[in-house]
Amino acid sequence: MDRSTREMLYGRAQLRSPWFSNRWRFIRDGETVLRLQRIGRIYTTIVDRGDARWILDPHGTGVVRALDGNGHEFGRVVRRSWLGRRWDLVSQSWNYELASHPRPRAWAIEIGGAAAAEIRGSLVSYNRVDVNAMIGVPLVAVLLAWHVIARPWEAIAEPSGLLPVPRPEGDEGPVTRSTPGRQAPLRLEGPGPFTRP
Repeated sequence: MDRSTREMLYGRAQLRSPWFSNRWRFIRDGETVLRLQRIGRIYTTIVDRGDARWILDPHGTGVVRALDGNGHEFGRVVRRSWLGRRWDLVSQSWNYELASHPRPRAWAIEIGGAAAAEIRGSLVSYNRVDVNAMIGVPLVAVLLAWHVIARPWEAIAEPSGLLPVPRPEGDEGPVTRSTPGRQAPLRLEGPGPFTRP
């Protein structure tokens, strides 16, 4: 697995996008670390590190998976509440919760009910998202959280997107599940365009 998929975020960072744009920058210490592009019609985000690419791709009802350049899943976010105010952020090596606050555009990545990172939109929009990680949080968990809170219409684009995902019984793990009938993942070959096979 690519080392970048295990990167941790400490301290402050920011995601920025111009108004009416699907192109984002992830900024840490005043430097652009990642570039992100949202593909609206398929509700997918391409994450470009320069040396590696990831995909944040919907996978059935209320689930978004993080896929590496080879199409292997290394994390996911799963809707747990009817209104999308609580989500699980999971992989084979970590497990967090994403919870909204009563304050507008304020969220927390929690572990054991305590905030590990805070995520806040600006006063009027999500075109600037501030992240403050009080302890080390996987970068992909932050990006999965951003994917569902900064673009809420992606999560509710279809009526079925409003349904919470039931907790599975006898599950083999959050990363190995699949949803029958799901489209094939995007290919990350070459500079683009990114298409489904």
